[in-house]
Amino acid sequence: MLLSAEHLSINFGSRQLLEDVNFYLNEGDKVGVIGINGTGKSTFLKVLAGKLEADAGTISRNPNVQVSLLEQNPPMEDDATVLEQVFLHFPKEFRELNEYEAKTMLNKLGLPDYEQRVGTLSGGQRKRVALAAALIHPADVLILDEPTNHLDAEMTMWLEDWLRRFKGGLVMVTHDRYFLERVVNHITELSRGKLYHYEANYSKYLELREQRAEMAEASERKRQSILRVEREWIMRGCKARTTKSKERIQRYEALLNQEAPETDEAVQMAAASSRLGKKIIEPLTAVPSSAASPTTCCAVTASASWAATAPGSPPCST
Repeated sequence: MLLSAEHLSINFGSRQLLEDVNFYLNEGDKVGVIGINGTGKSTFLKVLAGKLEADAGTISRNPNVQVSLLEQNPPMEDDATVLEQVFLHFPKEFRELNEYEAKTMLNKLGLPDYEQRVGTLSGGQRKRVALAAALIHPADVLILDEPTNHLDAEMTMWLEDWLRRFKGGLVMVTHDRYFLERVVNHITELSRGKLYHYEANYSKYLELREQRAEMAEASERKRQSILRVEREWIMRGCKARTTKSKERIQRYEALLNQEAPETDEAVQMAAASSRLGKKIIEPLTAVPSSAASPTTCCAVTASASWAATAPGSPPCST
């Protein structure tokens, strides 16, 4: 066992993000954490990494286990060079032994100027520098928050291959379903303060999640059917004189107070077919020319003048 979290509860102000949940990570586990925005995925990762304290529960790690964290918005030293930032928290000897590997990573991530100051980098470039720093760490557990943000298709394929070869434990948040499909072997869904664990990649998770929803709906239909029968019995003017009648009323009240299953809105994931081309254009503001909803272009190739969209979607308009 590399890492375990038991009876974990996390509050954010008056909101309960997690309530009495358990999580276990073994060597070779590659876990994708998914959930709708605002459910506390990033906070959960920081708690696992020891960056934040939980409100309740215990997190256990083997003393020899090394954890490397990539935050969604990692802190950076603006005056440091790119290479200095990668090795900022490591001793000089470690840099001497691993500088070649770090430069190779930076090249793969589109950062060939190792002497460029961090303060001059774009937000996407800064995230890629932080990714290289997280990967160069000799870690047993990698915790990555949105590692594919600001990566083009070639960079993402390189990262997929790197993570598939990683022998330790991986926990990550990403909205790239293609990436989840290729990399993870476990899915942990964060929903309404609970964690639901699936030993599956993304496509198998969708199938298992649907089965869970169908079972919950069937259970709720059965509960409502029993409630109707018991309600009619009570309305007929039952007398709670016998022990049997009292117990039946108590069972009815317990069933009545049982919460119905709640369902989240669908988690928004990037389509596999949308990750095309070698350049990514991120629109800052979309101003529609008519009352119709604007269409967002997913990716634009460097060598062609057309935009790639998912099958069946309308062409992008400029």
